[in-house]
Amino acid sequence: MRINTLVLILACSGLGLAPACAGGKVWVGLYLGKNAPPPTEAQLAPENLAGQLHEVFGFKHYQLVKSGEVELGHEWEQWVIPRNDFFIRLLPLHHLPGEARIVEYEIYKDGFIIAKGGFEPRDGVPLFINGPDYHHGRLIFVLDAR
Repeated sequence: MRINTLVLILACSGLGLAPACAGGKVWVGLYLGKNAPPPTEAQLAPENLAGQLHEVFGFKHYQLVKSGEVELGHEWEQWVIPRNDFFIRLLPLHHLPGEARIVEYEIYKDGFIIAKGGFEPRDGVPLFINGPDYHHGRLIFVLDAR
């Protein structure tokens, strides 16, 4: 799989049925999905998220590489660095009261943009972004409303 051919996948469970993001934050996680068991000290995805990831990607285990959280109360860009070679830029767009909040994202690998899009943070409806193959598994970005 080539890194510049990322496939965006939106978790379909509850699509359009979940209430708008109430928490005003977006959690960003980078997971390594693989079939081989992870080390015993590894932090794994919570059971409900692991189930959703398994339905979409099919791996048996999802190990958290790193995570971060950004506030949506400000309309300026914020960066999360889950690895030294990956960066994700989030920009909450201006919205009027009662309108949906849209967050633009861009993912960079070694300083080059490899994926971008928009995300409407909704409770219970994470966005999964398929990353490159890595060590007999795959890197997967998860954006989730908090």
